[in-house]
Amino acid sequence: MKSRELKTIHDLIITNYQKHDLGNGRYLHTFQPATTDTTYQFEANIEDVVIEGERYNIGFTEQNGIKTIDTSCLSKSSVLDKDFSYQYARNMSKQKHVENKGKNDSRVRHSESDGYYWGRKYAWREFGLALPREVFERYLIECIGHPYVECQVITEGYPQGDDSIAFLDDGLADAIDDLIQTAVIVNKGPYFKSPLYYGGDKKFTIKGVPAITDKK
Repeated sequence: MKSRELKTIHDLIITNYQKHDLGNGRYLHTFQPATTDTTYQFEANIEDVVIEGERYNIGFTEQNGIKTIDTSCLSKSSVLDKDFSYQYARNMSKQKHVENKGKNDSRVRHSESDGYYWGRKYAWREFGLALPREVFERYLIECIGHPYVECQVITEGYPQGDDSIAFLDDGLADAIDDLIQTAVIVNKGPYFKSPLYYGGDKKFTIKGVPAITDKK
């Protein structure tokens, strides 16, 4: 399962690509973006992994100032990479967590006291932006039976709320992790299949970075 703590950069141009012999048959690969002197690194064999001058999406961790690439989240910008899309979407959601939770707390009303529940729109914004909202909800409700309760969504200025549902927070992030990690691309995309999504009988899409938004 992929770390949810990866930082992401979209459409980075590779420059100053170098390989440094570690003496154990492995090499430390380093490069810099075209626009900064920041160095990114990863360990691999001697063969080239990236191409100088090409555009890439990268996912990386940072510790003590060292930025280490997760090679499973390293792909050309022109290629649909499910792991990078998911990490990019998760980071977008993190940036809006306070806003999403504030709206969920003030607008979503239910009587359930066992656990925290996200209204369906805010659940998607918090956990599922890499997926179309319809796919996100069908997967949770019809495919894995994720717990939910009936609720009302209150809109400021309207006397009555709208009937809706809210998903239990517990297990929600893991459920989406599992779908992404079991997804296998069909041909060259944009469709994927997963044994968790209708037993692999139906296809679904994972969004490319330009399509990821918290709007419908």
